[in-house]
Amino acid sequence: MEFLSWHYTKGLDYYYKSWQSTLKWLNHYFSPLLLITTLFAPWKRLTEEDTGPGFNPGRSFQVFMFNLISRFMGAMVRIIVFWTAVMLLILSFLGGLFGFLFWLIIPIFSLPVYGKYIRQPEHFMEFIVEKIKKDPTRGLEILLSSEAGAFVLERCGIELQETIQSANTQNFDFNNFYPKNFAESVQYMLDNKIWTKDFYRKNEIVEEDLLQTAQWWDDIRTKATEFNLSSYSKPGIAMDLLFGYTPTLNSLAVDLSEPQSFYFRLVGREEEVKKMERILTSGNSVILVGSPGVGKKTIVQEFAHRAMQGQLGPKMSFKRIMELDHNLLLAGTGDLNKKKALFSSILKEASQAGNIILMIKEIHRLTNPEVEGYDFTDVFQQYLDNKSVDIIAVTTPKEYERFIAPNMRLRKNMKEVHADPPSKEEAMEILINVAKLFEYRERVTIQMPALRKILNESDRYITDTPFPEKALELLDAVVNYSLQNNIKTITTKQTDEVLAEKTGISFQSLSDSEKEKLGNLEEIIHQRLINQDNAVSLIARSLRARTIGVNREDKPLGSFLFLGPTGVGKTQTAKVLANVYYGTQDSIIRFDMAEYTGSEGLARLIGSAQKGTPGILTTTIKNKPASLLLLDEIEKAPPEIYNLFLRLLDEGMMTDAHENLINARHLFIIGTSNAGAEHIRQLVSKGIRGKDLQDSIVNYILENNIFSPEFINRFDAVVVYEPLENEHLIKIAQLLLGELKINLEDKGIELQITEDLIQQVAKDGYSPEFGARPMERIINLVLGDVIGKEMITNRVQPGDVIKLIPQGNQQYLVQKIEVDNQLN
Repeated sequence: MEFLSWHYTKGLDYYYKSWQSTLKWLNHYFSPLLLITTLFAPWKRLTEEDTGPGFNPGRSFQVFMFNLISRFMGAMVRIIVFWTAVMLLILSFLGGLFGFLFWLIIPIFSLPVYGKYIRQPEHFMEFIVEKIKKDPTRGLEILLSSEAGAFVLERCGIELQETIQSANTQNFDFNNFYPKNFAESVQYMLDNKIWTKDFYRKNEIVEEDLLQTAQWWDDIRTKATEFNLSSYSKPGIAMDLLFGYTPTLNSLAVDLSEPQSFYFRLVGREEEVKKMERILTSGNSVILVGSPGVGKKTIVQEFAHRAMQGQLGPKMSFKRIMELDHNLLLAGTGDLNKKKALFSSILKEASQAGNIILMIKEIHRLTNPEVEGYDFTDVFQQYLDNKSVDIIAVTTPKEYERFIAPNMRLRKNMKEVHADPPSKEEAMEILINVAKLFEYRERVTIQMPALRKILNESDRYITDTPFPEKALELLDAVVNYSLQNNIKTITTKQTDEVLAEKTGISFQSLSDSEKEKLGNLEEIIHQRLINQDNAVSLIARSLRARTIGVNREDKPLGSFLFLGPTGVGKTQTAKVLANVYYGTQDSIIRFDMAEYTGSEGLARLIGSAQKGTPGILTTTIKNKPASLLLLDEIEKAPPEIYNLFLRLLDEGMMTDAHENLINARHLFIIGTSNAGAEHIRQLVSKGIRGKDLQDSIVNYILENNIFSPEFINRFDAVVVYEPLENEHLIKIAQLLLGELKINLEDKGIELQITEDLIQQVAKDGYSPEFGARPMERIINLVLGDVIGKEMITNRVQPGDVIKLIPQGNQQYLVQKIEVDNQLN
């Protein structure tokens, strides 16, 4: 009964509109009135002009006959098309009347239409609401167990029963529940707060995930069931006959007006499209300016789509937007005159055709001889000055300012349209649109929390590419990673893994072992670093706060200025920190600032726009965003480099010479300096230590203008390293000898470490000028050489047990211990 009721009410209305739409489409396609009013227009605009010097009767007659034949051909074709149109319109009108009777008598033939009709979101919800009215106690279950509900729950990664059990439906009034689509029903639930914050937190979703996923389902179902009764995809025959041939242009360009397998709906940017239409309608051409990845081509494609659909004003409707492939244009012969002639013929075809808008990317390649040696500005000017050709040039801000802005001959007929990056909300909508394509093509399911994480993390960690490109690139990487690993449901886990690969930063939740490691960080660091309790405590506290997420995220992980004499452990602290936090010393980015003095120092670090060279520092940070940046001898950096570091330390961001933003918020920054080393020794010798020593040294640094107050204050802390005492030297010797023992065990040799050896290495490896730094040389060069000679001569072989006997004056003797005696 429901079907018959629809068939004789809304079904009849649908039939009438379909019939009416068919007649309108035939009228649009053939345009009989336009055929009559343009009856004697030349065939495909094929005309000739007498451009020769003087009057030549023979040439004039030849031109007259050619134009007469062209108009005659046009008239003959239009007459044939006109009568064809009249016959088809009459047949369609009569066929519609007959079909109307057929529709009334045999309802069964409307079943396919009815099936499509009831699947529309509005009618789908009418069916769901009717079921709920019959059993309100199961209202939420009916709603969420429906096709739409299952879609939302699956893409939010939550279970049906848990969602129902966690809901409080006391305020949910099903008697006033009349949603037009599933998104409205979800919004109704969210407005009534039927789920607590704990539910969202436990399932790692937000309210917006549920709503956007519901809109996703509505959008898919709407597009799958819409009828498009009055859509025009191309100009009619009558209009097409008014446009000219473009054989040369067709071979060197791509028609953006042609139907595409998947059309990305433009999100936002309405103002850019309208402004382009206004400029082109006024007779000027457009320069569309936007950063790479901002979606400039999508804007042009949207303009092409609307033009071909006849959705723009009368002057722009049914225009073809052709994207010129300038690589083909510039290929082949190197003769500039021949290339200019070819390009001129392309513009002439576009001008004579009457329906062409030419899109040119990287127009500076054709107008600036500095780029590739070509300058076609004079060819452009010839057609732009008389407004006979429409052009949409696409470029970036840098290319515009460098190459196009100075070219007044080009600019006077071309008006700028700026394509700014979409907002984060618009970028999310674009991301969902592309996710639909991936789901359709790859048969995968992409959960909304994964998309939200892609959006947020790409915004946080990818600074050199704007929205939407950076989010789309990350989505593409996540989908490809999942397909390679045969994963059909893409969650935040896959997003975390791809992000970790790209950035070197772990995005996984902390495990119990990692939490235990953070809690015992001081003890772990002290296993490899002797003394310097103050430095270790500050570092550990900073790492715990940032890793757990307590501290601000708009700064580096931590930043410390280490002051102290040479060889007291400043660089060793950085190495230990890199090993403990990042897992390897390879994560250290080390710059000796003494090498970057002079006027060229800054250019080497951040690059040079004039020379087009990248910066060593900025490129390294960009490639290794999760690293420890060690700035040795930072006091030797020039003032302009200090200014560079002020923003780096304060915001965790820096800008290179090419105006690219570099994210340094996952760097641990350590600056080391020997400034005030002698003053530290003097104060320590007087018994001044701890906080008093710290304050005294900082005051000394400021009073002597070694560092400015604003630079000192940008660091999380300034740590003063005290000179090492004998007990510290002994512990360092134990540590280094322990590492030597482990290295020898890999060779099958056991080293017995004696107290005499420790005391002598501590003594030989220390100097007042260099601290404990010589100790590593003693271990590596002196002891390593002694043992190496014994191994070369086979006096020490794998399986042997040895010990080292100090002989004085940095001399050591290898003594081999018999295993049997050792056992006894």
